[in-house]
Amino acid sequence: MATCIQCDEQALEGGDYCAKCEEKAFKKIGGWLYIPALGLLATLLVNSFSVIVTLRLLLDSAGLLPGAVAGVLYFELFAFAGLFFLALYVSSLFVRKKRQLPKSYIALVIAGILVLGADAWLGYRYLDMPLNYENISPVVRSVIGACVWIPYFLVSVRVKRTFVR
Repeated sequence: MATCIQCDEQALEGGDYCAKCEEKAFKKIGGWLYIPALGLLATLLVNSFSVIVTLRLLLDSAGLLPGAVAGVLYFELFAFAGLFFLALYVSSLFVRKKRQLPKSYIALVIAGILVLGADAWLGYRYLDMPLNYENISPVVRSVIGACVWIPYFLVSVRVKRTFVR
């Protein structure tokens, strides 16, 4: 029989902790979950900055922009504001360790990919921006991040014990 690595009591089968220590260990945010927490903070900062910059551009050039350009900027304004509020909601779930967090985090990741993809396509379609490395790389980075974090939030024992219990 294995013993708990913290208190030398009998460990749970297939684990490193006894029942009491395991409950304490998984009550806190820990392990790889610090990376998504920092990602949520970065998402809040980047989207709030994007909303401010887009709003300033719209207000400074009100009535001077062609219809298509103004339409793309309004799309960006509402998309970035939506992502900001979704990230704020997901962050509150994260801090409160709510069971809805895994699905909400996955929804935020997918929404981010969709907004970046739509933004790149709208820029290509209406603003004559080329679909080059510089314009597509944020979408590709987000897809790669999704390939890491979506499976993590679906199968991780740490996520299940921290949020789903």
